[in-house]
Amino acid sequence: MRFNDPRRFGCALWLGKDPYQHSLLKFLGPEPFDESFNADYLFLRAKKRKAAIKNFIMDNKIVVGVGNIYANEALFMSGIRPRKAAGRITRQQFAILVDNIKKVLEQSISMGGSTLRDFVGGDGKPGYFQQTLRVYGRAGEPCIHCETSIKQIIIGQRSSFYCPACQH
Repeated sequence: MRFNDPRRFGCALWLGKDPYQHSLLKFLGPEPFDESFNADYLFLRAKKRKAAIKNFIMDNKIVVGVGNIYANEALFMSGIRPRKAAGRITRQQFAILVDNIKKVLEQSISMGGSTLRDFVGGDGKPGYFQQTLRVYGRAGEPCIHCETSIKQIIIGQRSSFYCPACQH
């Protein structure tokens, strides 16, 4: 077995019991492609939450697998500003966001992911999703829809990118 984690977010666990009861796993939210991950689920979890929507969808207790790049891209596709309070997102906006999270992840998976400079996948090839990014890493560049300059802010110690004209 080989475990190579260039970003140092992963771990390998040896479990003799029910893995879903392990302290690192039992509080995780659903996978984005699971049926339980839907607009109603997010809307109910977000009620009265003041946390920024970007941090909310990146919280593994809410949903797993939505990293910084994917959160930025899905929020842009959904027309939602990353700083907007999660509790102020409508059910209809959550429906759009859920669909776009799935689309971004599907696109990334089909393109081999978002490659780090020195990372290659199990097949030895780099991921090409970063070549299709709409907002992430594009601060100062024109929006692909309206040509307004993409802005960069820091939310939760992570770089966040958005179009001030397209995202409300």
